[in-house]
Amino acid sequence: MLLEDGTEPGPAIFDAGSGAYMHQSYRWQDYDGMYSNPQASALRGACSCGWRGETRYPLSWATTDGENWVEEPPTGDCKRDWNAHLEQVEAASAEVPDKLDKRVTKLVRQLDNLSVDEPLTVLKVVERLDRQLKEVRQATAYQVLSEQECQEDGRSWEEIAAALALPIDQVQSRLLHYQRGH
Repeated sequence: MLLEDGTEPGPAIFDAGSGAYMHQSYRWQDYDGMYSNPQASALRGACSCGWRGETRYPLSWATTDGENWVEEPPTGDCKRDWNAHLEQVEAASAEVPDKLDKRVTKLVRQLDNLSVDEPLTVLKVVERLDRQLKEVRQATAYQVLSEQECQEDGRSWEEIAAALALPIDQVQSRLLHYQRGH
């Protein structure tokens, strides 16, 4: 979300009274000018990697009756811009072999279909997959980090970031997180 001057505000803060804790939020709906929080004047797509959409979508608080929006806010437009960004990031990342991609898609579809009639079975399978994938992720992260340390054979942090579709400043910590088995 954007303020009238084009800047992005910090978190909206809600003081619940006495105490040191104050709830913080980045939900665009909380930037309505109430409780000493600024009022957003526009929305735009944004991503945690730092990408910001070019298009601003004006936000008219006059189209709300205090609780409900009379006219839909432009969140769908922002999501469309964000999805286009994700497609670009995905296109630049490591290529998943088509055969593997189809297998994963098929498995997810089967689990989704089974979840209606056999939710406990699906949870059991997902838990099993989660444990096994954690082990694969841990070993693979170790391998990538080990290769990266060998400068002559290793990939650069930029290459790793692009392959994993991650911001460059998050790659090393993410791999270390995976390597520790989290």
